[in-house]
Amino acid sequence: MDELSCETLLSYCDSDDYALQVKALIELPRTDFYEAVPKIIRLLKSPESGIRSCAAEALGYMGIEDLETVGPELMILLEDPEEMVRCEAVEALGSLGYTPAFEAIKSLLISDYWWLVRASAAEALGYLGEPEALETLELSLSNTNEYDPVRCYAANSIGLLATPQILPKLEDYLNSELPLSIKADLMGAIYHLGRKEYLNLLLGLLKDADELLAIGIFNILKDLKERKHDSTLAEDAPDIGEILSAIAQRFPILQYNVKQLMAH
Repeated sequence: MDELSCETLLSYCDSDDYALQVKALIELPRTDFYEAVPKIIRLLKSPESGIRSCAAEALGYMGIEDLETVGPELMILLEDPEEMVRCEAVEALGSLGYTPAFEAIKSLLISDYWWLVRASAAEALGYLGEPEALETLELSLSNTNEYDPVRCYAANSIGLLATPQILPKLEDYLNSELPLSIKADLMGAIYHLGRKEYLNLLLGLLKDADELLAIGIFNILKDLKERKHDSTLAEDAPDIGEILSAIAQRFPILQYNVKQLMAH
């Protein structure tokens, strides 16, 4: 994007027009125009919750260049009265790897009343890389009264933070009565921790999945690929290409995902 366009987007940030501010907050993260960060930070204090949430999301992409300033400002939003604002702030802090937010985000996983904030917190804890989160994540995973997406993200983050010593416990969870979505994330976590046979078990689950579960499993496979398993997925599951192609035929919405996943 040229300099004039970036300057125009900066002017949108300063306007009082809601639509223009939203447009700027959507477009600026697609640029490398980090000079915009101070103006985006100011929008975290907007009276409009939609602007605050969009600004938090934008800083999740752009805040890394000035993390010492951006991190504390985002942490203020962890106590925002609007659920979606808290959600975007948690996700931004996780994406940025802002470890000073660890205790606050862990607290949200335990106590926030909105399940989507708790799900975002469970995911963010995996990105923050603090093994001290494992006990809290296990409590969420084992809580049968918790919403399934929260438990799924907890399983995924456990796979990121734990060592192979936790594998027997994860296998015990897997053998209990659990929704298939949670089983899928557990299989992904166990595979990530070194049990290669669980990739084929995950693909077996995919073969018989409905569309919603198939989308979830594709997201797990995408995450595994991004975690440096790209070179081993086909080696550990030689039939993966055939299985993915068959699923793409069943659910056309996933055809693009299959192409991306199979691209090298």
